[in-house]
Amino acid sequence: MLKQLLSVLILTVSLGSFAHEGHGVPGTIKANHGGTVKGGKEINLEYVVKGNELKIYPASHEGQDLTASDVKITATAKLPKGKAEAIKLDAKDGAFVTSVDFKTAYRVEITVTTEHKGKKDTFKFQVEK
Repeated sequence: MLKQLLSVLILTVSLGSFAHEGHGVPGTIKANHGGTVKGGKEINLEYVVKGNELKIYPASHEGQDLTASDVKITATAKLPKGKAEAIKLDAKDGAFVTSVDFKTAYRVEITVTTEHKGKKDTFKFQVEK
């Protein structure tokens, strides 16, 4: 009985650490640029935050980066007690880049709307200082 319990415990721990890494686990989405990936109905969106700079990388469900000419993107930023305001995105080095104005807040909610091949997706995420 003790051997069986120990075997189950070891198997559970090893599978848990394997799943945590995301290696070969069904349903995981690869981050090509070291950011956080959000899955959408039509495309995926990876975002990378460094300081006040936000880079957004659209990608196909197969993990291939999509170019600025392939995807139309608009975005808004909303402070915790504020209204959503449109933010300007510039296409640069395969990404859509903007600067996030945190003002006095610690985090900002970003809403990104994409259009690819005539179909739209909406992504929401928070960025923090």
